[in-house]
Amino acid sequence: MKFFQGKMFVILCSLLVTGYAFATCASLYDYSANIECLPEPLPPQYNGGLVRNPNFDMGLDHWNEFGDAKMMPRKSKTDKGSETVSAFYTSTNYQTVLIGSVVAKSGCWSMLKGGFTAYENMKAELHFSTNNTDVELWIDSVSLKPFTKLEWQDHQNESINRVRKRNIRIHVTNRQGQKLQGAKIAIDQTRPHFLLGCSTTETILNHKAYQDWFTPRFTATTFNNEMKCTNVTQYWVRLLQPKDILKAAVRRVGSVVSRYSGDVIGWDVMNENLHNSFYEEKLGPNASAMFYQIVRALDPNTPLFLNEYNTLEFPTDMNVIPSRYVEKIRETRSFPGNEKMDVRIGLQGHFLRTPKLSHMRATLDVLGATNMPIWLTELDTKRGPAQAAELEEIMREAFAHPAIEGIIVWGGWKPTGCNQTCLTNNNYDVLPKGCAEMCLTDNNFKNLPPGDVVDKLIKEWKTTNVTGVTNIDGVFEHNVFLGEYSVTVSHPMFPRRPVKKKFNVTNGKGPLEMWVSV
Repeated sequence: MKFFQGKMFVILCSLLVTGYAFATCASLYDYSANIECLPEPLPPQYNGGLVRNPNFDMGLDHWNEFGDAKMMPRKSKTDKGSETVSAFYTSTNYQTVLIGSVVAKSGCWSMLKGGFTAYENMKAELHFSTNNTDVELWIDSVSLKPFTKLEWQDHQNESINRVRKRNIRIHVTNRQGQKLQGAKIAIDQTRPHFLLGCSTTETILNHKAYQDWFTPRFTATTFNNEMKCTNVTQYWVRLLQPKDILKAAVRRVGSVVSRYSGDVIGWDVMNENLHNSFYEEKLGPNASAMFYQIVRALDPNTPLFLNEYNTLEFPTDMNVIPSRYVEKIRETRSFPGNEKMDVRIGLQGHFLRTPKLSHMRATLDVLGATNMPIWLTELDTKRGPAQAAELEEIMREAFAHPAIEGIIVWGGWKPTGCNQTCLTNNNYDVLPKGCAEMCLTDNNFKNLPPGDVVDKLIKEWKTTNVTGVTNIDGVFEHNVFLGEYSVTVSHPMFPRRPVKKKFNVTNGKGPLEMWVSV
């Protein structure tokens, strides 16, 4: 199989590991994925794309065995359990690149959706494997679809037009209901629907210059550490007996949630819970689910977050592959009383390596199949000359994805983190003590390159200063970003009777119709 430079690939396949399966992709670009355990495998999408004999209709043509693998006609399996299955490719220089992974269950078919980018023309072998040599891996269909960078960007633009924007039609009449041609329309967005925020520290509470820089830009924020006990479970808590750990944790949750209920838009209940299992080890396997239930009881109207790192950034971290994240959500919601809990998916997004946008999109597709809104909660990129460009790539990919509800950029200012010593240090692999990985502004509140990127996108993703006149039918039509708006309507026949209205553009089918009488 030959890969071509500059192409982004999405891989899909239905496989069975003693009954498992994995798959990915769709047409133009299909943001859907399947996270269920399927009784029958999915057909090969794109008719297999670059893959020859994608559903093995021609036996084993174009496929080879290696290692201990055996290829044979498909048969049913009744084994119990599950196994992590990975797809990867090996190039002629023996470089191995992970494409994606799935926790596949026996007795049914699972979908694996993954992606990779080819940076040079090469021949490569596509592999599927599991670390358990006692497991049989069954593959029913495989698809591999390439996209150019331009096609990838076209997908983004198409998705933005579909999920972030909507046509509005303003009908203008006189007070007798007659349509008015030539009415002047002026529209301005007062608040965007998509929440774009930035982290901050307590410094903002008493720093007027920082407030003046921050508040015109962002509609959401997260305090870095101020609302945590500490960054990790305190040492003294770890020394307690289980019953005292429970008392301390419940007291902490009750204190914070009762104080700030109604003032926050989300609670990160158990941070990095897939990597850390302290409370499960001490209090039992349902500890996290129990804490989610307590928070929900104290603040029933605020969404509760799971929040993890490496799911987007580092595909080889098997602790947080998309299907494990889905498992954790299901485990938490299966606890009695949690079935209808309002959950958000938090993905931190600390991209300290070159971003893999194809992997990122496939991951968001899989998590999006939960129908739970997703946030990038702590987005930053590695210090260095490519930092701003990589930040822009990730933000564009996230904004375009239908499952993403908001982004928090992890670039809030603090005097010690964005000072001249931090900004001029060129050892990008070692973060100097006290310095931030990414700063949007310097200590004089002059934008740095990442800040310029954020400002550019804020402006691009907002509809402002739209003017026009109604047509012969008394209608003015325009495509706008979702959000809250003000409109002023006037007509030369009634110069002293301009009408001002506020309206909200939300997602929906067809144009939003609005009538104004002057």
